[in-house]
Amino acid sequence: MASPSLDSPKLCQDIFSILESQFLFGTSPVRKASPRPTSPAGKVCILSIDGGADDLGAASLVRLESSLRRLSGDPSTTISHFFDLAIGSGSGALLASLLFANNLSASDASVLLRQISLEKSKTRTRFGRLFKKENKTLEKVFGEATLKDASKPLLITCYDLNTGAPFVFSRADAVEADGFDFKIRDVCEAALCQRKGSKEVKSMDGETRIRVLDAGANTNPTAVGITHVMHNKQEFPFVNGLEDVFVFSIGGSGTRLSNAASIAGTCQADAVDQAVAMAFGESRKSNYVRIQGNRISAGSTPENILSETCVESVLFQGKRLMKEMNEERLEWAAGELLKEQHRRLQSKIPPVFVKSAMTPRTSSSSAMTLTTILTGSSESPRYC
Repeated sequence: MASPSLDSPKLCQDIFSILESQFLFGTSPVRKASPRPTSPAGKVCILSIDGGADDLGAASLVRLESSLRRLSGDPSTTISHFFDLAIGSGSGALLASLLFANNLSASDASVLLRQISLEKSKTRTRFGRLFKKENKTLEKVFGEATLKDASKPLLITCYDLNTGAPFVFSRADAVEADGFDFKIRDVCEAALCQRKGSKEVKSMDGETRIRVLDAGANTNPTAVGITHVMHNKQEFPFVNGLEDVFVFSIGGSGTRLSNAASIAGTCQADAVDQAVAMAFGESRKSNYVRIQGNRISAGSTPENILSETCVESVLFQGKRLMKEMNEERLEWAAGELLKEQHRRLQSKIPPVFVKSAMTPRTSSSSAMTLTTILTGSSESPRYC
């Protein structure tokens, strides 16, 4: 009988499992555990958007939302209806906030994302820095809304220069105390700051001050989102393993490797992707989706990247090209999200118990509607 190939991913995974078991539990015989069934409550769906993935992220979510509307037959459904938690870094944090704090459609969020990015680029000129003001569109979009006003769990990652450590803005923490509640517009403004600049963000009670530096243009926050879900038993009580989560992660185009910082950020994002794929093991094929450029076609637009052959991380073997394209992967993900929604309708157990704010702020209603912002109408503004 022919021996298995040493290049077999299955063989590599078996060897890794044996070594891991002996290292953690001694040299006792290793028994292969049977696959654990998923929670009867269903899977918790996580949306993760890398920093620097604004263009590809918006294009991917517009395509995903279009597929969800077509498959469900509901033209009004949005991305936030199908995900239980959103996490973003840098410009990905802004996109996640537009979807989960304002419950916008992906197409409307994409329009606002370009408008905010354009305003931000103007402040980088010498004249713009001289008369630097807060981003007006951010102020109009989010108003006085804070993290605890988000409709669903929302996480934003950054780097705090005051403590010299990563920091995560979290809706779950904001609900618990004003010392961890921040204005969404301030957090997003800070997340978009330049590498050479920073912005101080104060909590609602003024007791917590974070000197925010964007953690990197291509930072991958997926692992942070998974960790939050695994350890937040109050909101996600039925998540006991990676079998109980579905992760949809969007990376960068992979073509902007123009300097050392971009290369370092891309390497860090890929390292997180590799670690997450290894953690999922065989279930990565059904529970983990990563959309990113394959770095073969330089200068591709986001729409072209969706037509590229997608890549996946392989255990101990880096990345490899798959047979399907990114747009086909998006269509498959839409089907899986829709299946999860149908499963929830048949289950009496909700998979998520979102913490409710004890004293909701009425001031959050000052966030203006998309129509007023984009058209600049002179009519009296309508409020969310």
